[in-house]
Amino acid sequence: MMLHPCYSNSAHFKYARIHLPVAENCNVHCNYCVRTFCVNESRPGVADRIIRPEGVLEYLDDIMRRIPAETTVIGISGPGEPLFNEETFEALRIVNENYPNLFKCVATNGLLLEDRIDDLIECDVTHVTVTINAVTPYTASRIYSWIYYNSRVYRGIEAGEVMVLKQFGGLREAAEAGILVKVNTVYVPGINDHEIVEIAKAVSNYAYIMNIMPLIPLGKFRNIRRPSVEEISAVRKKAGRYVKQFYHCKQCRADAYGVPGCPNG
Repeated sequence: MMLHPCYSNSAHFKYARIHLPVAENCNVHCNYCVRTFCVNESRPGVADRIIRPEGVLEYLDDIMRRIPAETTVIGISGPGEPLFNEETFEALRIVNENYPNLFKCVATNGLLLEDRIDDLIECDVTHVTVTINAVTPYTASRIYSWIYYNSRVYRGIEAGEVMVLKQFGGLREAAEAGILVKVNTVYVPGINDHEIVEIAKAVSNYAYIMNIMPLIPLGKFRNIRRPSVEEISAVRKKAGRYVKQFYHCKQCRADAYGVPGCPNG
């Protein structure tokens, strides 16, 4: 059985994971994202604090002692973009040295995935989650206000073109390297709902599983409604014809740990 609780609908309720909040900076501005440091919000982009590499081992040791369930995964998902922060790779090396038997997982917006695939392989990363919200540059340009790539800021259709090209290039490279890939897609009514099944088709040869998540109305998308349970269920059914679907995502914080959905999870 798959032992990663975010890649398996059955493992989700049994195994624990630890997210290391080591990635502070981001290279993409998603219109639904508000990154912050607080203790009372449970969503992506949120952490209580940033853990510096020199504090990773103490942080991990403390949490490992307090989690009753078996921990199988150490993940890095933010609160910024992991592949845009060298601290991510420093933390992964520390994990490898001290907890070599745990899976290493990184969640990314995909912009730098193709560029940093060798670094992920060197760090023995076994799982990568790529958030892909569009297959066309136009739709991508409506979701991302700007992207920063190769020392340049891109906006509009040009940003959409670069984003889609790099995401799908990175997706292919990761899969061909033997990394198990999950694709996250944020369902934004009126923006990308018409493309979600097309995303499933496009990633079907590379992704092990797909996770379609409802928009949390924040930032520039704060006035867009959250999709209904019925809408999410319907699009999962259609997308499931092309790629296996994950049903239990809790849209976790960047410092979440434990069994997803349980206290401290």
